[in-house]
Amino acid sequence: MEDWVKEVKKHWDSVSDSDWYISLRTDEKILRLQENPALAFHPAVFELIKKYMGEISGKYILLPSSGDNHAAFAFAIMGAKVTSADISERQLENAKMLADRMSLDIEFVCDNTMELEHIKDNTYDLVYTSNGTLSWIGDLTGMYKNINRVLKNQGYSFMYDVHPFNRPFSGEAWKEPQIIKSYDDVMPDIHWRVQDIVNANITAGLSIHELAELPAVDASFWFTYDELIKKSQDELAGINDWNKNPMSALPAWMVLVSKKVGME
Repeated sequence: MEDWVKEVKKHWDSVSDSDWYISLRTDEKILRLQENPALAFHPAVFELIKKYMGEISGKYILLPSSGDNHAAFAFAIMGAKVTSADISERQLENAKMLADRMSLDIEFVCDNTMELEHIKDNTYDLVYTSNGTLSWIGDLTGMYKNINRVLKNQGYSFMYDVHPFNRPFSGEAWKEPQIIKSYDDVMPDIHWRVQDIVNANITAGLSIHELAELPAVDASFWFTYDELIKKSQDELAGINDWNKNPMSALPAWMVLVSKKVGME
């Protein structure tokens, strides 16, 4: 596991300066986010956050595997006390540069999401993991046990990631679904099933409150950055209509809301 974690760290240190990540740090993207922090979230996810968290200002929020940090910036813009944790020092360096430019007071911590060894117990009102986290987690139950540990009593865990039902398919837009692996083949490429995610929460002692299955909202779900920048709007029209793009008949995203069970 230790060697694998080192490889993950090396990968994301490199990816942080890719064209895709640079495109997420443009002045235009950051200005839009400052004007409307809800843009950092799938619209349905943002509604769920408001439903369970109410007023964001003053809440303590941890984002493990914080990646591009758009969600961290958004929560901070809304007045939360934010901790951004990621295994990649380079990701955190790039995020801190942007946070400083926006005068956002965010704590940045280099940490392994499965362990959160540098994160204090019973500290956060919300722990939010977003798209791309679970495919890099080798110990799902360990991750949720540590999320439970760092949450305050009655604090919430939000998981937003690619729906596992997509994982057996090649996921090519405009084509009939092509199966490339069994839904039960979790390894070697990490592919947690719905039951794995739910059971890991239960084993960790978290109380499940809501599960949501969501459609894609734009073409970025279907194409890599390099593919997408070559597409015209006409080529992308109707991409989330399952009558035109059969793969979109499946839910694109899954959200799981769970809560730390403790005395009020």
